Amino acid sequence: MTPHLEELNLQGCNDFVELHMPVECPKLKFLNLKGSKVSKLNLWMAPHLEKLNLEQCSEFVELHSPVECLNIKSLDLSGSKVRNFNLGITPNLESLNLKGCYDFVELHMPVECTKLQFLCLGGSIVSNLNLEMTPHLKELDLEGCYYLQEIHAPVGCLKNLADFNFNGCSRFNHFVVDKWNKVHNPYGEGTLYLTAKSLDICPLHPDSNLPKFKFNCIYGGPLPSSSGNIEKLISFGLCACTNLELFSTSICGLQHLFKLILIGSIPELPNDLHQLQSLEKLRLSMEKIKCLPDSICMLKRLMSLDLSGCRSLQDIPNSICKMESLRDLYLQFCIQVEKLPKEFGDMKRLNKLNIVGAGIRHLPYSIFQLKGLRITGSRGQLESYGFTNIISMFGVCYVKL
Repeated sequence: MTPHLEELNLQGCNDFVELHMPVECPKLKFLNLKGSKVSKLNLWMAPHLEKLNLEQCSEFVELHSPVECLNIKSLDLSGSKVRNFNLGITPNLESLNLKGCYDFVELHMPVECTKLQFLCLGGSIVSNLNLEMTPHLKELDLEGCYYLQEIHAPVGCLKNLADFNFNGCSRFNHFVVDKWNKVHNPYGEGTLYLTAKSLDICPLHPDSNLPKFKFNCIYGGPLPSSSGNIEKLISFGLCACTNLELFSTSICGLQHLFKLILIGSIPELPNDLHQLQSLEKLRLSMEKIKCLPDSICMLKRLMSLDLSGCRSLQDIPNSICKMESLRDLYLQFCIQVEKLPKEFGDMKRLNKLNIVGAGIRHLPYSIFQLKGLRITGSRGQLESYGFTNIISMFGVCYVKL
């Protein structure tokens, strides 16, 4: 083997199971062993190697180096039998691919990996991951990490994260972070769209008594102030067992949300919803919630409140009348809501009220103070309130005060 060699391509070579370098190759920068049967590799004779490809080396089990490999920037071990890897031997690594390493259990990070930008652990059996040590990570692929239960992600540690694949983890059926509009997000920037489906059993903890949910999630973080949002969401915990208090904390920690959409069988609202001081739109289509917290009036910027489909909701709290910025209120099919607060007319900016299918029997007298308010309902509903100036357009009936 020539000491002046810069690239060595042994892709698909099946003639050896262990690569020996009898002399030092100080200029070797690229080594390609893709698809070969090599099982072990010692890098001490290639001190300046920058790129190592062991993709589809299905017999490969161990990468060894007695000293730090200071120049390695790209390492592909996808499809191998590697069980663990120590990032301490590759301090300047920028890309690490372990996709399809189904025996992989642990990623050691003894020091901060400041250069790492791409990390793929898809399909591994890693149970926990510390992302505090990868402050410049841009792409993270954890698809199919069914055993992943915990991610340590302090606020601010993922400020550069752009692409994040969480699909197939026990808690999330689908998870997309759309920070830089790289995927289609119909809900817009600064939006959390979260749907919850109740499960009978947690795959990782079949005997747990906690409520169990599977989530679909799309999160679109605003720039440049998204730091702190993504980490709260990721640190929520990854098994299907759901501590509702932690769930509440994770949602209410998203300080820069403009729009929050919660849909599904979650039995109660986040306790500290009022902490979302940037929130402008709130949609809650939650069949099991029975009441709204009085603190909802503390959402000073909220302009749209959509409670459509909250069939168990029993009343609208008086505190809602203090929401001076509220313009749109949707109560479609809130069948147990029979009345509106007496002080309803205090919401001077309210433009739209939709009560199609709601159980409201009478409108409060103060509502007639809201000049220009458009009330949408069925013709029978509107007539029962005494309205005669009903407008019908494209099958929709409404009156305008």
